[in-house]
Amino acid sequence: MIDTVHAPINEWVHAPVNNELGEGEAHVWRASLDQPADMIAKFAPLLSKDEYQKAKRFHRLTDCQRFIAGRGILRKIISAYLSLAPDVVQFVYNQYGKPFISAAQNHGALSFNLSHSHGMALYAVARGRRIGIDIEHKREDFATLEVAERFFSKDEFEALKAVPTDQRTRAFFNCWSRKESYIKAIGMGVSYPLDEFTVSLALNVSPALLKVDEDATEASRWNMYELDAGEEYAAALIVENPSVFIRQFEWGR
Repeated sequence: MIDTVHAPINEWVHAPVNNELGEGEAHVWRASLDQPADMIAKFAPLLSKDEYQKAKRFHRLTDCQRFIAGRGILRKIISAYLSLAPDVVQFVYNQYGKPFISAAQNHGALSFNLSHSHGMALYAVARGRRIGIDIEHKREDFATLEVAERFFSKDEFEALKAVPTDQRTRAFFNCWSRKESYIKAIGMGVSYPLDEFTVSLALNVSPALLKVDEDATEASRWNMYELDAGEEYAAALIVENPSVFIRQFEWGR
C-alpha cells in the first residue's frame, strides 16, 4: 500500500469489510457492478423504498441491476463501519443529491463517496473529513480538444494541447476524473462550474488541485491521489487535509 500522492495506487487487497478505520486513513473499495442474478436478488431487499423505486425507473435491465448492485454493495460496506445491518443504514441527501449517513447513526464522523462507470464502482471512506472519488471509463471519441475547451479551465485546456497526441486520451480523463472527485467532495456535483478550478493532468505531473478561482487558499486544503482502477479507467481520490494513508480493497462478497 502506498501513502504518497506522486504515484498511482495500484494494489488492491482481498479483505473482509471491517470497521477499523483510523482518522489518519482512507479506505477505497473497488467492485464490479455486473453481479450474477442470485447476488442481485440478495441486494434488492437491502435497498430503501426510494432506492428500489429509482432502480426500477431504468429502462435497461443492465442499468437497473447495476444500480441495485451499487447500492447493495454500498450498504454492505458502510454498515460494517457502523456496525449496523445493511438494510437499516439511513442515507440523507443535500440539495445537490450527495448522500450522507444520517446524523443519528453516524457517531464516528464517517464520510464516504462513490462513483461508477461502465460496470465498475469505487467507494471511498474516511473519518472526520470530506472525501471525493471518481472513476471514468476512457473513451477516445469523447476525449477531444473541443470537449476540453468547453468544460476545462483555460489552463487545463492549454496543458492538454501540450500533451503528445498518443497520451491525450489518458491526460483528458486524468483531468476529468480529478475535477469530478473535487466537486463531489465539496458536495456540489455538476452544479459547480468545471472551468472555475484547475487540476493537473499531464502523465508526468503529480495529481493535484492546483487552483480554485474564487478562493486562493482552497487548493492547499486538499490532497489528491491517482488510483489505478484498471487499464480502461481513470480514477482519482481527493481527501481534505491532513494527508492520509490509503488502503485499497477488492470487494468480493
